[in-house]
Amino acid sequence: MDPNSTVDVENCVRRNTSHDGTVCASERGQEVQVLLALLFVLVVVFGLYMFHRQWTSKEEEFEKATGTLNEASMYLNNLVRHFMPSLKVAKYQFRGIRPPKATVNLAFHELGLTLHSGKKVLNGVTGEFKAGRMCAIMGPSGAGKTTFMNVLSARATYGKMSGRVLVNGRNVPISSISSVTGFVPQDDIVHSDLTVREQIRFAAMLRNKAGMHPERIERITEDVLNVMQIDHIQNSIVGSVEKRGISGGQRKRVNIGLELAGQPTMLFLDEPTSGLDSTSSLAVVYSLKKMTQLGMNCIMVIHQPRYSLFTLFDDVLLLGKGGQTVYLGASLAAKDYFENLGFELPEGENRADWFMDVISGEVPNERIPNFQPKMLFEKWAERQKRHQEAGVEGGAVEEDPHTGRDISNQEDCAVLVRVIEQEWDSIDINRDGKMDASELKLLLSRVSRLEPSDEVVEEILTRMAPGEDTDYVQKGQMLAFLSSMTSDIAGDNRDGVGEASPSGHGNVVTNLIDGVAATTENVVGALGGATEVAAERVGGVAGALQRRLLERAASGEDPGSEGESHTDDDTSSDSDADRATGTKGIDNLKGLQRHLPQFIEQNSIMSRRALIMWWRQNSERAVFFFAMAIAACVLAVQDHLVGTPTWDAMSFVNTHTCLGLLVAIFCLNCFGRDQPVFWRERNRGLNVAAFYMGRANLNLIDIGMQCFLFTALYYELRRIHVGFFWYLIPNALVTWAASGWGFAVSAWVPAQHGPFIVSLIVFVVCGLLGNPMNLAQFLGIPALEVGVSLISITRWSIPMSFLMQV
Repeated sequence: MDPNSTVDVENCVRRNTSHDGTVCASERGQEVQVLLALLFVLVVVFGLYMFHRQWTSKEEEFEKATGTLNEASMYLNNLVRHFMPSLKVAKYQFRGIRPPKATVNLAFHELGLTLHSGKKVLNGVTGEFKAGRMCAIMGPSGAGKTTFMNVLSARATYGKMSGRVLVNGRNVPISSISSVTGFVPQDDIVHSDLTVREQIRFAAMLRNKAGMHPERIERITEDVLNVMQIDHIQNSIVGSVEKRGISGGQRKRVNIGLELAGQPTMLFLDEPTSGLDSTSSLAVVYSLKKMTQLGMNCIMVIHQPRYSLFTLFDDVLLLGKGGQTVYLGASLAAKDYFENLGFELPEGENRADWFMDVISGEVPNERIPNFQPKMLFEKWAERQKRHQEAGVEGGAVEEDPHTGRDISNQEDCAVLVRVIEQEWDSIDINRDGKMDASELKLLLSRVSRLEPSDEVVEEILTRMAPGEDTDYVQKGQMLAFLSSMTSDIAGDNRDGVGEASPSGHGNVVTNLIDGVAATTENVVGALGGATEVAAERVGGVAGALQRRLLERAASGEDPGSEGESHTDDDTSSDSDADRATGTKGIDNLKGLQRHLPQFIEQNSIMSRRALIMWWRQNSERAVFFFAMAIAACVLAVQDHLVGTPTWDAMSFVNTHTCLGLLVAIFCLNCFGRDQPVFWRERNRGLNVAAFYMGRANLNLIDIGMQCFLFTALYYELRRIHVGFFWYLIPNALVTWAASGWGFAVSAWVPAQHGPFIVSLIVFVVCGLLGNPMNLAQFLGIPALEVGVSLISITRWSIPMSFLMQV
């Protein structure tokens, strides 16, 4: 008999199969198993690819919608300027972000910080930051600017803090309002694999009220993108140092936008303009200034601002070396304060730079020949003492007296009513009392000298008549909407999510007609004859309705705010007086607390975010898959050349240790490089378990595919005589255990030390403690037996594989 045939038969007998002269039946079954496993992997990858395509398409639609919204706003501004050039229209109207329920007056008394070494770096800083104002913290190097902000926000854990912080006059820890407080770090801590829009959207999901409707989340995202002027790059990957993305200035704006997405009542920023040119710095501060108009406190450390930027700040806190107060008050009053002390500002000098020179002792004082910088602390303390004795609040800027008065918004709106009434016949071409899409398009083309697209016309129609399935706009709806454009809050609402249409003009007519009779005479008396004439022109209920709309629009209210109930929001429109003084917050601190999403909702958000990032890491993933393939091939070829039996224990030591090491190194990416992002989100209420499960569960797809690739290649090259799925089980368990070591190291060890630490661990728990040559000695000592059995991976995987073979 042919010797080769005999060997072939013996092989088949060892596999408990029959020999048909060509191919063993068991071999066919094993190949089928490998193909089935491969098909499963391909189905999973295809499903992830389809999700990625669907998500990308959705993001492109959002970007197109943003362009339509901005274009519609441009046409609407042209429309208002055409009818009433003097009407003060808001440059941007918030459609998702709302004023807070309660604002914050933050007072602090004798704040200080002593380091563990005993050095005092902040000493006796006292003052108050009022609601709806933007304050700059300035001073030379070593003045304790960042230290002061860290103490104020209760983040200075590196020393002993002293003093008191009062929230709306109450001695409560600032951590009690952490859900409505934001902190922007100096470093740009963002996700490198997400787009700009995705960063803002997920931040809004995590930091706003639990259960907020997705449509509202998208509106908040749109607001942040527009206010921070990054809407044109919303679908650009942010990138990192290794992978080029957006510019440094744009990255800085995204860093700030992550906090704005949470609609904070109070926002701390640590040098938000560092590394930016003067133009970019001005744009960032201007965007933050816009947010303070809604009642947000904005407190930031800033370094060497130019004059045009400095004037945007309402207040300024100047600190001297040693962390003591030099000045705290209105920014425009600081110059007069120092000049009253005897300092002289040279002509053309930047005030901000001059202040730093004065504090550093670089500017001479004619009144004080032996001037020393520490004298500024004494001068400020004396001033504060005098004002306290006199019962006067210091630092206020006196307004310049006016010889006349400006035209009020009420009068502008009254003229707007009259002009629209006069031109309505030219607008309503078919004389049906309504303006349809074709008539609106013609009107927009006439006032802008550009022809709008059908999408823009439809958008404007929907905004003027929200909540109604209609293709026309009535005169009253048009008047109401154009009058509402003077407010910072948009006068339209199309979400349909049960918010009772906070500003929806579709409900304005019904809500306001009931109050017409009670308000007509008051409005006429306030606005004069112009409104009366306009009302007579319009006539009847429509005229009274318009007068009511004008009164409300001119007073800064949303025209549709009557009778509304905010069921999906944790904000409300406080009166201007409340936002300025924070009196509502004094009565009720519950308005400064927000119920954030908890574990289940956060886990869903984390899983979606991880799934989006997964597909964008294919280039890095390919490197690890290639390493897995090379390792499996090298081990298989080596064992074949040496003639190692497939059941040999040392071959299991090599394969299991190699597989475990590569998997553990790969898992370092799961948490290692995102540690700064995690800690930032953790301080804002992120659930640790939700973050872990969102990342780790998706990571199972990667390590599962890597385990399959390694096992399948080694299995086919070595022609293992057991079923593939049975052979896969020990390798899968090794992969699972090794991934746990990788997760632990990535979570607790700095990223730069991760590969070294995890390599050492896997070498010990797999290569040493589980080596059959040494295992008998380890198990002979009771103390070592327990330890080896607990931490060694190959202690269990090698006997399992061996028993399957024999």
